[in-house]
Amino acid sequence: MHSSAEETPRPRRGTSAPRRRRLALSAAALVAALGLAAPASANGRFPAAGLIASHPSDPSRLLVRATYGLLSTRDGGEEWRWICEPVVGFGGNEDPMVAFLADGTIIAGVFEGLSASKNGGCDWSFAPGELSDSYVIDLSADREDPSRAVLVISSGLGAGRFLTQLWETSDNADSWTKSGADLPEDFLAQTVDAAPSNRDRLYLSGRFGGPDYAGALQRSDDRGATWERFDIPGSDDKRLPYIGAIDPADPDTIYVRLDGDPSDALLVSRDGGQSFATVFESQGDLLGFALSPDGATVLVSGPQDGIWRAAASSLEFTRMSGVGARCLTWTEAALFACGDEVVDGFTVGRSLDEGKSFEALLHRDGLCGPIECAPESGAASTCTDLWGATELTIGSRQCGGAGSGSGAGAGSGGSSAGPSEEAGGCGCRLGAPGAASADAAAPPGGRRALALALSAAGALALARRSRTRARASARGPARRAG
Repeated sequence: MHSSAEETPRPRRGTSAPRRRRLALSAAALVAALGLAAPASANGRFPAAGLIASHPSDPSRLLVRATYGLLSTRDGGEEWRWICEPVVGFGGNEDPMVAFLADGTIIAGVFEGLSASKNGGCDWSFAPGELSDSYVIDLSADREDPSRAVLVISSGLGAGRFLTQLWETSDNADSWTKSGADLPEDFLAQTVDAAPSNRDRLYLSGRFGGPDYAGALQRSDDRGATWERFDIPGSDDKRLPYIGAIDPADPDTIYVRLDGDPSDALLVSRDGGQSFATVFESQGDLLGFALSPDGATVLVSGPQDGIWRAAASSLEFTRMSGVGARCLTWTEAALFACGDEVVDGFTVGRSLDEGKSFEALLHRDGLCGPIECAPESGAASTCTDLWGATELTIGSRQCGGAGSGSGAGAGSGGSSAGPSEEAGGCGCRLGAPGAASADAAAPPGGRRALALALSAAGALALARRSRTRARASARGPARRAG
């Protein structure tokens, strides 16, 4: 089926009561299938970043998914602006996958469908046709041709069955076409990716229904016309598999993260999913994974483990730093990380030495208000009224004056300092580099332990003030290299 570009995409609007009920029931089915608890609402979550997307041809443009909306910079981190969740089309506890396409289109896979912005985040609309009201579980832009992207949708059919389909675009999300055959109804998809060196090779990760709830890869060598199942050892409904990356030159080499409790693991297959080897086991959540653009180096990270590096040829890991990165994105320009403001000294950081040290690109109080758009835009009419509450939550200080950025002049290494009072009291420019270099061999000391305790206490306090709602997102933490 085809959602034509000639159809009028539906703009972001309020959700009707019957539609909200249908969405809530479907969300509850997915949550129940995954065995997930219902956490606090989005406004009660501790402010944190969880994903960084980079424009494919403009390294100065970054987009960060945070627990309080999307954060955008057009100048390499000098100034950051806020895009509120409602204008994009998500809320609750959704952590949508977002990506840039070749012409700058931003796409977001949300519970209500595929949301896209053609003007930098000022206005958003949903893809029409069969993608309307379909839960977009994951999406991935093509690395070789970013005008192309694939996404996977899933909806509950009842009795542990799901309608799971692959869709793709080749025109910067102007239109979407259903690709190939539906997946088996007892398969619940989690992530999707296409091999950069072979566009016909596609992978889906997920898990099958009872009795053992086996985690598996679904592989296609004909762009989704047929699928072949490969079970992933050690995965089940308590340890779900997420695709980390596919080697840019070898379609048979794929990295998969197993998300479990209390620890995670990284697996690799070098034969297209026929066999797997466990190459890293974490102490806690393994939230960050990045593959260098040339595929030669692998990085993993988590709040309890710090950042670890290995050559892809040997996969023998060495600890690089104690930065507990919650996401990693590796581009030709730099390595980017999501950090804990209290523990790591930054919300978004940049490294030029493969994770040994970071300079802070964004502090939480350096967000300079809503994205600047025309008065008639969706963002101007929606986000402006919501900024006050967000500003109080994250402690932001409005930016003013020229050069009110957050990253200029920051050097690598050293210790973190709070935002300066330059540029008319903006608080958006860094006075010193972010704390980002920790001894690779030394365990965290007393200061780090205290910071962790303060961070946890803050999260608990916010969570207690929030109301509980069913989780609207069945995805795991950040999963893919940028």
